[in-house]
Amino acid sequence: MRIGSDYKKIELEAFGLDLLEPNAMFGDVIIFFISLFIAFKVARMPIQGPFFVYWRAFFVVFGISFLFGGLGHLLYNYLGVPGKYLSWYLGIFAVFLVERAMLSIHHKEGFRRFFFLITSIKLLVALLGATAVFVFVDLETDPSLGLRVTTLNTLVGLLFALGYLGYKYSKSISLVFKTLYISVFILVPTVFLQTMKISFHPWFDRNDASHVLLVAGLIMYYTGIKAYQKHLSYKY
Repeated sequence: MRIGSDYKKIELEAFGLDLLEPNAMFGDVIIFFISLFIAFKVARMPIQGPFFVYWRAFFVVFGISFLFGGLGHLLYNYLGVPGKYLSWYLGIFAVFLVERAMLSIHHKEGFRRFFFLITSIKLLVALLGATAVFVFVDLETDPSLGLRVTTLNTLVGLLFALGYLGYKYSKSISLVFKTLYISVFILVPTVFLQTMKISFHPWFDRNDASHVLLVAGLIMYYTGIKAYQKHLSYKY
């Protein structure tokens, strides 16, 4: 186990290429397919509306972000740190879609409109902040610094959307939202794993451990969405 620094990156030669971190690519591809599968399942739900449309878009964007993230790891010798930028940008946008999904069912129109504006501003600030880091910070020395804006944006966005709104909806709409606000607790170990660089083994580093937690989070999201769909079916 290692804390505070990363293990040496695993190298692999294949197809005439010098590849890095095949374990990260493997985990990212799994998340990609799970995300698209869940998006497909949400699209097939009988009752639709903005809540389900935003969530479906989230799973698609989230999955694509991890696919590009995996390629950024695998092809790091050729793309360098810029090969990770797209996945980090998409991660910021994915959180925005969760915020919109949760706000779309708030019963007060004024509240919805106000926080639609706030989340749009937060999206712009996060994108600009990430760009500033990419341009002005030496990420070649420590590429993980490029994740700081994405991580902070994710923490703030999901604490509000899933934590605060999820809890409120579990009281005012249905207890099914309990699954969504409990899923926020998955963020805590993920943040510690990444910021403190906690890795358990060269073949199961901080990214791999985070992938396991993220898959658990995706399953909890889908469970909550499906439960809300059933709630609406019973209601109507």
